[in-house]
Amino acid sequence: KQWYQRRVAITAGNMSEEEAFLAAIPRDGRSYYPRLFLDTSAKLAKLTVNNPDVITQLEEVKDKVEKLAVSHEEEEALTDRAPNCYLDPILGTLMSEPVLLPTSKVIVDRSVIAKHLLSDPIDPFNRQALTMADVIPQPELRDEIARWKEEQLRNGSDNC
Repeated sequence: KQWYQRRVAITAGNMSEEEAFLAAIPRDGRSYYPRLFLDTSAKLAKLTVNNPDVITQLEEVKDKVEKLAVSHEEEEALTDRAPNCYLDPILGTLMSEPVLLPTSKVIVDRSVIAKHLLSDPIDPFNRQALTMADVIPQPELRDEIARWKEEQLRNGSDNC
């Protein structure tokens, strides 16, 4: 068990520069909670007396994850306030790169439809064949969403 705890801490330290990995930690509501890092650091302090770098790395990861957790909460709050036309109709998340599906005429977020097409190469709204080459970027809507998001973050306002 001690070896496993040490390996987890070392792996987390090695991944401390991987933004996608760190951002995924607070988004995982099943296993992340802020005390997790404090508890782990306390246990590691007992196990790795001759390797304080592991604890230091874990502390750095903790600090980065805490900042990303706040950012994630702000993003969720933005999603709750966003007009429906800014939300992806599949996941209900704020779109960052809206694209038009040409056969159904539905606008979705590029990353969402890209993941869908990996397992099922059809338009989820009308079951017609679809590839990423078919989707049509919506730069005006993307810019409108970005302006709205920027305004919301700057003002903390609920106005749409």
